[in-house]
Amino acid sequence: MTTVPLGEELKVLARTSLVLLGGYVLQLGLFDDLRLFSVHPEVLLAIGVGTAVAWGAERGAIVGFAAGLLADLVLSGRFGVTGLAYGIACYAVGLVSEGLARRSRVMDALLMAVGGALGTITYAVVAALFGAGTLGEDDLLVIIAMVALWNFVLSPIVVPVCRWAGRHPEIRPAR
Repeated sequence: MTTVPLGEELKVLARTSLVLLGGYVLQLGLFDDLRLFSVHPEVLLAIGVGTAVAWGAERGAIVGFAAGLLADLVLSGRFGVTGLAYGIACYAVGLVSEGLARRSRVMDALLMAVGGALGTITYAVVAALFGAGTLGEDDLLVIIAMVALWNFVLSPIVVPVCRWAGRHPEIRPAR
């Protein structure tokens, strides 16, 4: 394992925090009103999945969890449910990303779409375990499909930004 200087780790933390905060502001200020079939993009989930695609399972889970906690600040359910769901989904996407021999922008976009769908499904299951009735919603399949589509569309922006946020000289991305 490579020892990374503390200054480099702080730079990564600062850039990642900046990306999460920017995503949070964009989610609340712009994307909550941008709907397709009554479903808006989940920018914070996209950032978690983008980190998993760019940097693998461990970072993806951490950023996904943090992104979910930010999302929980404005949701009416139990605090931490979204963080748990996003963390699990991003970890799974990161494992797949790490296992791929060849990568391309199309593969990144497909992983982003799968991550969006998986994050939405995981949220529905975890919320149901904590007493919310999200699994029985009539439009759950539409929500899953639209979040996946939004993640696919956002991938050319999100993945490079997440790759930039996590870069430092001694560690290579999952790609």
